[in-house]
Amino acid sequence: MNTVRRFAVPGGWTAALLVGLVIPFLVSDYDLLDLTRVLTLAMAVAGLNLLLGHSGQISVGHGAVFGLGGYAALIAVATHGWPWVPAVLAAGALCLVFGLLIGGLALRMGGANLGLLTIAVAAVFPLVVIRLKSTTGGTFGVSLARSGLEPPPGTGLTPAQFGFLVSLLVLGLTLFLLRNLVTGASGRALAAVRTSPLLAAANGVSVTRVKLTAFAVSSAVAGVGGALYALALAIAVPDSYQIALSITLLAASVVGGSRTWAGALVGAAIVVYLPTAAENVVSGDSSGNWAQLVYAGGLVLCLIVAPTGLVGGFTRLLGRIAHILRTSSHSVPAALPGKEVR
Repeated sequence: MNTVRRFAVPGGWTAALLVGLVIPFLVSDYDLLDLTRVLTLAMAVAGLNLLLGHSGQISVGHGAVFGLGGYAALIAVATHGWPWVPAVLAAGALCLVFGLLIGGLALRMGGANLGLLTIAVAAVFPLVVIRLKSTTGGTFGVSLARSGLEPPPGTGLTPAQFGFLVSLLVLGLTLFLLRNLVTGASGRALAAVRTSPLLAAANGVSVTRVKLTAFAVSSAVAGVGGALYALALAIAVPDSYQIALSITLLAASVVGGSRTWAGALVGAAIVVYLPTAAENVVSGDSSGNWAQLVYAGGLVLCLIVAPTGLVGGFTRLLGRIAHILRTSSHSVPAALPGKEVR
């Protein structure tokens, strides 16, 4: 029964997937590109949710991992002529190895060094990309003449439609795998490490292995998202992967809800559409600053009002409303036979 429950897909997610499959045929290619950005960024945020919400670790460098996956896939396609599928898989594998190296080094150093080390990675990544000009294109980056997610001949799909559908299916598979990872024995180990590493170790849980696995899987997920992001946009430049991206992804995880997978989508949507909303309200160069101010304000507000994020807070609110309705319905006295309740 537990196995069936682990591999069952909730009805809400099934409905969301079915709606997503219809969206490419209802909106323009321009809007689809923004929606594809939401889906691919949601993978990076979902990886952070695994790390932050389920293993109790923090990373301020997932923007760099996201960029590493994007550069790896784009270089494989643009320079070496790889098809996009092996390019994305290779990018995910590279980020998995990178996560093992960084996570292993941080755990060996001990303490809160994972957060400090990932900050350094996020700060150094754009500089390294610029220095490796012969491979990465330096400040001009790597680009393709058209989308790296070209549809197969005969499908009748545009590159934007195909890119969206691929990103949707990959995100759905990613969330399904992550959901199964945080349930069962592995989920109990993650919960124990998040709650108390000392108590987890006393109960036979390998804290180092659990933490390292979570960071490596989180990095691989972010790398796959970054690969699809770069291929959909057909470009990767160092300015897109500054340390601000890492901070924004972390804020998106907290604001959306680091313990919920739906929170990854909500947080990614905020990342994509908040700057546009700020530009509509405040024109000019100051719109970006206003967007960052809203990020900061939203983060503080969530920490105070909804510590579990927007999705978690909304779920708790619905639970309270349902509880009040059940309580009020039970408090109504039953009518006696032949008598009217006034």
